[in-house]
Amino acid sequence: MPSRPLRPVLGLSLAALATVLIAAGCAPQSSSSSNSTSKFKGVQQDVAQAVEDVESAANDGDGAKICNDLVSSAFRQKLSARGACATVVKEAIKDADSVAMKVDQVRVNGDTAAARVTYETGKKDRTGTLRLVREGGRWRLDTV
Repeated sequence: MPSRPLRPVLGLSLAALATVLIAAGCAPQSSSSSNSTSKFKGVQQDVAQAVEDVESAANDGDGAKICNDLVSSAFRQKLSARGACATVVKEAIKDADSVAMKVDQVRVNGDTAAARVTYETGKKDRTGTLRLVREGGRWRLDTV
């Protein structure tokens, strides 16, 4: 099987993170996402909380927290290939629009999960799926 070029993968990873940060960054404090975990129970609620933790850290401009605590080691390595992970994330946060994110659905399969989210842009909402993995006992963003 031929190997994939590294540059396009990194571009996709940065685009994925940018998508999450655009959805999460600078979200208003009154966003509906603050209540989106309450409709889930157990492991599904843990996954939804991990998504909201990314949103909160982006809102705080905390690239270090996102890199160190909220993304998977594989995703962090992809981001770090473009420079210091926290710096790459902070730049993506700076470029983010002010929108909110709401977790609509969570599917868990062992140590992987998919969270269906609505990006509330103020104009036309859109949806997307975030992929998470359980790593070190915590759910972490892996891909978008």
